[in-house]
Amino acid sequence: MPFPNACERLLLPLLTLPQRYLYFLIFFVYSSNPPTPKETYRSHGILGADDRAGIAAILEILDFIRHSRFKGTLKIAFTVEEEIGCLGSRHIDPTFLQDVDAAIVVDRRGMRDIVTSYAGIMPFCDDNYGRIFETAGALAGMPDWKMAPGGLSDAKVFAEFGIPSVNLSVGYEHEHTELETLDYKATLETVMLLETVFENNMITKELFATCKG
Repeated sequence: MPFPNACERLLLPLLTLPQRYLYFLIFFVYSSNPPTPKETYRSHGILGADDRAGIAAILEILDFIRHSRFKGTLKIAFTVEEEIGCLGSRHIDPTFLQDVDAAIVVDRRGMRDIVTSYAGIMPFCDDNYGRIFETAGALAGMPDWKMAPGGLSDAKVFAEFGIPSVNLSVGYEHEHTELETLDYKATLETVMLLETVFENNMITKELFATCKG
C-alpha cells in the first residue's frame, strides 16, 4: 500500500538504519493526503517499526514544539538494548536525568494504550499522570486512549529512578518477527496526543509534586 509522499520520504531512510543503533524510533510526518484507517507498511524481513515509529513521532513533536505554546523544557533520549534488559536507559548519565520531572516513552505496540505499570505490579507513575494523557486524548477527539498495564520498557527504568513515566502506543504490531506491521495512522494519533499535551501545557509543577509526593 503506497505511502503519502512526505511520509515515504521519512520512512524509507529509517528502514535502512541498523536496528542496534536506535531505540526510540519514530516516522510520521504530516501530508496533504492523510492516511485512511488501518493503512500499514510491510517489508521483507523485520520491518523495525519497533521502535522506528517512536523516532518519527519524536521528530515530528520537535518540529511542532517550536511554534507551540509549550512553556517547559524537553530533553530527548534515544536508547539501545531495551529488549535485553533496558541496558541503554540504565546507563544514561545521571546528571542528564537529575532535573527531569516526568518522562514519556513512545514504544508500545498497538494503539491508544497509556502504559502506567509493569504487568500491573510495579507502577510507573501516579494515576494522575496517566490521566493527563486520557484527558488529552478526549480533547483531541480520541477518547479511547486509556491507561493499561504493560511489559518491560524504559518507562520502568525511569520510574525506578523516581521519574513519573508513561509508555504510549505508536502503531506497530508483531514486533521482532517477519510479520511486523505498522499502522501509521496510529503513529499520527500518538503525535496528535502529544501535541495536545504540550500545546495545552497539561503537565504542571503541581502535578509533579503530587506524582512524587
